[in-house]
Amino acid sequence: MNEELREIYQTKWDDLSTKLNEIITDSTLDIKPANPLLVFVNEEYKDADIRIMIFGQETNGWEGDFQDDINVSLNLYNHFYNSNNCFSYGGQFWNGYNRFLTLLKNKYPDRKISSIWNNVVKIGGSDSDLNCPPDYIYNIEKNHFNVIEEEIEILNPNIILFLSGPNYDQKLNNIFNELIFLPISDKFTVRNLAKLEYKNHNNIFRTYHPNYLWRNNIDDYFNEIINKIIL
Repeated sequence: MNEELREIYQTKWDDLSTKLNEIITDSTLDIKPANPLLVFVNEEYKDADIRIMIFGQETNGWEGDFQDDINVSLNLYNHFYNSNNCFSYGGQFWNGYNRFLTLLKNKYPDRKISSIWNNVVKIGGSDSDLNCPPDYIYNIEKNHFNVIEEEIEILNPNIILFLSGPNYDQKLNNIFNELIFLPISDKFTVRNLAKLEYKNHNNIFRTYHPNYLWRNNIDDYFNEIINKIIL
């Protein structure tokens, strides 16, 4: 899997690097691009009975300004996520991420469950206080580094969960050309919680970022999702 992922990233890297370095050297642009979120999986994920890909929004301040070295991003991800440093990092997102995994493991105690982290926006700004990066960064990713569909094809998760919130739905549509948002139950509007139709994947869901969910009965949302999962 890692070799296939690296090959996908490498085929787009030169073009991406050229575009991002133009921003780095442009003194008129105050916000610089961070390093892209490149996924690196461990053996636990490869051997799992249930594989989950959970998306956040974007990673700002990801090792500072973009560095023209694919290994920087791969090693950064591996060190931060696969060593479980992410959960000691804290914050509402990682607490919510961990809560979903806990509830899922409670339902399937006899199954080996493993997750992989991803982001809807894979290249944030190098300023850690940002939200979504400016369009001049985002458009480079959209036009020159749209790799998420290929990541999903390689990693073949059984469940995909977007903890990105409805305001990122247009960005999801930029990634997936044939995405359909459907209501999951009468308890939630599509804006609150949606089941997504995409190719032959049965278990794709989108709900709010955990910052919102922790203030609004997070378990209600997660249990609704888990009860709709088809394995």
